[in-house]
Amino acid sequence: MSCHKIMYLKNALEKGVLNTIAWIHDIKKEGDYVKIILRDSTGAYEFKVNGEWTKVLRSITRESLVKVQGYLKENNLQITHLEILLNAPEHLPIDVRNPLPDDVERFTKHSYLVIRSPKYSKVLRVQHWILYYAREFLINRGFVELLSPIISPCSDPGLQGARKLRTEFYGYEYELMSSVIMFKQASAAALEKIFFMARNVREEPIENLKTKRHLCEFTQLDVEWAFASMEDVMDLAEDLIIFVLKKIKDKCKDIIEEFNPDLQIPPKPFKKMRYDEVVEMLRGLGFHTPQGKELTQEGEEELSKRLKEPLWITNYPVSSRGFYYIPEFNNPKYNRDFNLIMPRGFGEVIDGGEREYRVDKIEERIKSLGEPLNRYKWFLDLASIGIPPSAGFGLGIERFTRYVLNLKYIWETAPFPKVPGIVPTP
Repeated sequence: MSCHKIMYLKNALEKGVLNTIAWIHDIKKEGDYVKIILRDSTGAYEFKVNGEWTKVLRSITRESLVKVQGYLKENNLQITHLEILLNAPEHLPIDVRNPLPDDVERFTKHSYLVIRSPKYSKVLRVQHWILYYAREFLINRGFVELLSPIISPCSDPGLQGARKLRTEFYGYEYELMSSVIMFKQASAAALEKIFFMARNVREEPIENLKTKRHLCEFTQLDVEWAFASMEDVMDLAEDLIIFVLKKIKDKCKDIIEEFNPDLQIPPKPFKKMRYDEVVEMLRGLGFHTPQGKELTQEGEEELSKRLKEPLWITNYPVSSRGFYYIPEFNNPKYNRDFNLIMPRGFGEVIDGGEREYRVDKIEERIKSLGEPLNRYKWFLDLASIGIPPSAGFGLGIERFTRYVLNLKYIWETAPFPKVPGIVPTP
């Protein structure tokens, strides 16, 4: 046995020989024998053990790390050697076998153990493939991936009630990145078709915890395309979503069958409604939208619950958005912009539109938001030199993961989630 290389549990099961380092996920004492569940990165597997090693196994605590050697016959394990490498305490702050996301405070504060749960290991594997296939799609369409900044003198002011976080950098106040929108426009001037897998930080209002879909630290697939129209990037986003869903349903078939067997590939083109049409429809359902503002959380959720497939909402009021969208040419009270709402209550996953590139108009919009122009100096300097017309969007990776796997809470989709109002967390 000693000459055999350490094997993953999945491979050991195929070979019938165990020489493995694994975690004790669970131990069940049943009469003269013991059932142990061993766990490694390939999954958790149950074995029946009897004989001389049962006494040792009965004393081992869950989440201990062991080296096990032996032979397998069906699910019976004949142990030849057992070594305890790490002995976990008897009482753990959270049950790794079944972390309960309903208890959001315990779940997030002990996320360093939640990540060990087989359920959430599966979630993160699916998310890995979502990232992989999104990159594959965009690269095949000629887009170039760039590394995103994490601090800047200025970041997105259009955060719908969230607060930007600031830090001192060589005596100057910088902001932690809440959106890479300005960097997307700057990058599109050089490479024309670009994307970031951008990490963003925002201090969301505490009440947003109840929406189940707000994180304070999140990942956004940010895409920008020089000289493209709003319609161009909406079509691109539809193709991206369909491509990723098809690939995930094939690559992660067993996990999708376990979590979301009813996951559908939506047909193209996705349905579209203007903002005013949606506001009027929601009013008929008893949901009032404040004049010139985004849809309320309650209204958007009700709309999403009624949908059977994705819906584009287009042409939001200028007063409801940040300074970076260009107004409609024939109706300048509205933007050339959009949100994508997913069905079954999952809500918005994409925000985007055509960008304002004229320096005088950018200055006007920044002033209208009550923001000081000097904070945006680098971007205004760039715009005065010239940036191209462009269009783009941001796809929320955690929100999309939640939709794909039919998860109840957004904090189930991040390995170390930061959620509104709960601190300290890893």
